[in-house]
Amino acid sequence: MRPPLWVSVSRRTSGINTLNLCRSVIIRRDRADALRCMHILLTRPKDDIPALKQKLVEQGFTVSACPMLDINIMPVEEVDTSTAQKLAEAQAYLFTSANGVRAASHHGFPKTPDLPVFAVGPATADACRIAGFKTVTEAGGDVQSLVGMIKATDIAEASGSLVHISGRDQAGNLVQQLCDAGYDATSLVLYRAETISALPEDIATLLASGDIEAVMFYSSRTATHFVTLTEYAGIKLSITAYCLSEAVAQILKQAGVADIKVAETTTEDSMLNMLAEHH
Repeated sequence: MRPPLWVSVSRRTSGINTLNLCRSVIIRRDRADALRCMHILLTRPKDDIPALKQKLVEQGFTVSACPMLDINIMPVEEVDTSTAQKLAEAQAYLFTSANGVRAASHHGFPKTPDLPVFAVGPATADACRIAGFKTVTEAGGDVQSLVGMIKATDIAEASGSLVHISGRDQAGNLVQQLCDAGYDATSLVLYRAETISALPEDIATLLASGDIEAVMFYSSRTATHFVTLTEYAGIKLSITAYCLSEAVAQILKQAGVADIKVAETTTEDSMLNMLAEHH
């Protein structure tokens, strides 16, 4: 006896649905396998690696790290004491990296937690809040947006110093731009970012073999030093370079890297979104 028509339809529909479900699972597994196969190298300073690595691992990437810069906080005796008066008269602190925030914390900041703080972008702003600064305003991720944000506030040109807590090697001429705009701005150097002398052997091997397929670059200095070290090691780069800005990308382009991606904005979220879109 043949089963009722509705039973036959139900079974056929069930079979189709099961087939589609299996196909869907296979596709998702294939995509996950592709992500797991993508091996990314991080070049950020050591203290910036763990949080970024965790985000990437959670997305299925294989992650290696090789900080191009060693961050060394300056001891008190090496800090320029001529800025002490400027600090006492400061009306705001300026930070262009989380390294500056960590160095400031090491030296006992914030001494006045309610003093306004201007941070270059979201990651630096988060570091400021974690450090104990209470009034934090974040810019769009680069020095130009930071200068524009300060100009748009009610911070007066003549009511105290704007103190940029920074490293010895600075990019973007923040203080000079503010001085040119009529502000009393100065730098307080609290750390040194020193380049590593050579690629670790395991990283050099992974790059030479092509096992590392992508590298994330957040600064021109990091990109420049990475190119120098790989050239010195005789490694021909066959990577995808994920760059925070067009300026960073140009360095990799000049080095002969063919596959270069540039983030839409100069923020870590934009870098992560770019990775997700391309893979």
